[in-house]
Amino acid sequence: MVFAPILSSIPSVTAAAKENAASLRAAGQAMAELGAAGCVGAGCVRFDLITPESVRVLSRSVFSMFLPMFLGTSIARTVSTYGLNRSSLTVPLVAVLHCAALFFLSRYLLLPLFGMDYESDDESGRVLSRATAVGCSFGNSGVVPLLFAEALFRAPFEPSSMFNQCIGYISLYLVGWSPFFWSFGRSILVGDSEGEEQSGIEKSLSLMKFKQLFPPPVVGVAIGLFVATTPLRHLFLSKSGEAGAPFVVVYNCFQNLGRAASPMALLVLTSSLALGSRSGQNSEEERRVKVVRTPSSKQDTGPNPKGVGTLQRWACVSTSRFILSPLLMTIFLKSFNKIGMLSSAKDDPALWFVLLLESCMPPAQNSVLMLQVANKSTEASQMARFLFGVYVTGMIPVVLVLSLALQWLGLTQS
Repeated sequence: MVFAPILSSIPSVTAAAKENAASLRAAGQAMAELGAAGCVGAGCVRFDLITPESVRVLSRSVFSMFLPMFLGTSIARTVSTYGLNRSSLTVPLVAVLHCAALFFLSRYLLLPLFGMDYESDDESGRVLSRATAVGCSFGNSGVVPLLFAEALFRAPFEPSSMFNQCIGYISLYLVGWSPFFWSFGRSILVGDSEGEEQSGIEKSLSLMKFKQLFPPPVVGVAIGLFVATTPLRHLFLSKSGEAGAPFVVVYNCFQNLGRAASPMALLVLTSSLALGSRSGQNSEEERRVKVVRTPSSKQDTGPNPKGVGTLQRWACVSTSRFILSPLLMTIFLKSFNKIGMLSSAKDDPALWFVLLLESCMPPAQNSVLMLQVANKSTEASQMARFLFGVYVTGMIPVVLVLSLALQWLGLTQS
């Protein structure tokens, strides 16, 4: 029969269409939850329920206490259950190599392609070009991936262990990403600190650099790994069906407090983006007023000098974060799997999904903090407003990338 091949292929086509729809629906729902939280954060800022000072306090609490507790207890439980293998130990290396490769591709390919000069003679233009390179290279690798993992793999997702495995791999990714971001990324964005040798406080500066290289979330992961890989695990962790460990109450306390990390981090992220957008608008209005009052001044070029347009920067960062970065990560995954350093996608789909998830995240928000600490308040305000636009417009490509990853790895649920 002529139509027999066509008719026989209908079930497989229908199944593929259902799988496509399921993966797109799952990714879309996760992004919708993040978007709804964004509306809540923007509303809190609009009605002054959350102020810049309260965001700073909440951010410090999340960064220094709740997130380290969450990551530490999660990685301890995951490693004690599944152990460490070559693939998990390779995750921090992949994080560093991926960000480094993106930086060099961005500096020597994307920035010239979009008309930006990394070594511009104009200081403001140079800062914005380098901030663009940092945005191209480093994604939001902590808060946003945790939110997506929870939205996608919480109960009733099967297998139920998928969420804990994802949290474990996100924690390991941060072990490589955070030191590299706060050292290499900071040197790109603000350069080396001036006057360190003349200050006479080398010990304080060394301590400050140590804290930057090993922020609290990384310390929490390191403590969790230490507990899980030493006999201490018998004191703090108890397996199901066995008698409770002597100090399991301490572990449970940290775990309960760590559960506050996700909702608080979400509120901090959305509120700070809304505040950044508003401060950027206020900075622009103040600049215009200043120019009107001093029409003879030719020195004030503002935070967006000629040759570094917002649209150019948006196109450059979006191309890197949502197209180039996932493609590059896919190459890394296949290459490391081929040489035996990473498990296959079939054997460890959680590992592959987390690395693909990290690769398509919008730019790291901490770049604004770096500029503020370096007394570059004008560029920091401009960067905050720019990131707000990237986060808003990045919803669609993130959903598409995640839906393709879910379908490719077979992580969709009917």
